[in-house]
Amino acid sequence: MIKRTLQIILSKLADDQLLEPANYEKGDYLSKEDIDKSYSIASSVFGSSNLLLIGGAALQNYYPLHKSKDIDIIVNGEVEAKKNLLYDKGFKGIKNEGPKPLFDANIYSSYLDLGEKKIRVEFYSSKGLLDSDESFDNLKKKALYREYNGEKIYFVDPVNLCKLKYNAWRNRLVNGRADKDIIDLKKADLLGYVDKNNQYYQKIAKAYHQGITGRFKSVLSDAVHVLHQEYLKRHNS
Repeated sequence: MIKRTLQIILSKLADDQLLEPANYEKGDYLSKEDIDKSYSIASSVFGSSNLLLIGGAALQNYYPLHKSKDIDIIVNGEVEAKKNLLYDKGFKGIKNEGPKPLFDANIYSSYLDLGEKKIRVEFYSSKGLLDSDESFDNLKKKALYREYNGEKIYFVDPVNLCKLKYNAWRNRLVNGRADKDIIDLKKADLLGYVDKNNQYYQKIAKAYHQGITGRFKSVLSDAVHVLHQEYLKRHNS
């Protein structure tokens, strides 16, 4: 298996295209109705104005062809203090995942049981997620929204979504997503919303055209995931 993985790394390094990893995430693709309903249920605990969609669930607003299998939400509040209420509303298996590399935020994973679907929902604290001086209130001021059953569903603005996607891409060695986040930004043409003098514009534009170091990291990310999946198969068999 290791030999085969090394062969894959070498073959992919020879290709100068962005690397779109295999779809390994479990679960069904989510509709906008799934996302809105999940947000609405969470808002019954935190309040609609204290939630903000990020990740793929937010990207869908700018690029309708994008489909997500999970929902990421920034929360203005303490998830730990609301765990029992969240459980009563259908959020099961609530677990503190702790900070991730390059994301010094509190992250709680859970599954929302909607009967036919079990939807993975991750709650993030705003602190430590973006710039050190960024606050939930500042994000909220720039946020956009759509209507759902008379309620506002807030999602992050294009510039901050670019920042988050770029940082997630930088995290790829530990999450096995290769270039997925950069590909998402490119397909949605979100870089067009960012001022060309903005530091993130330059960083993302450079990520579109990787050098050999960035290329190696992307391929290694995919290889790490392949090896991890193989380990899990053998460990659980």
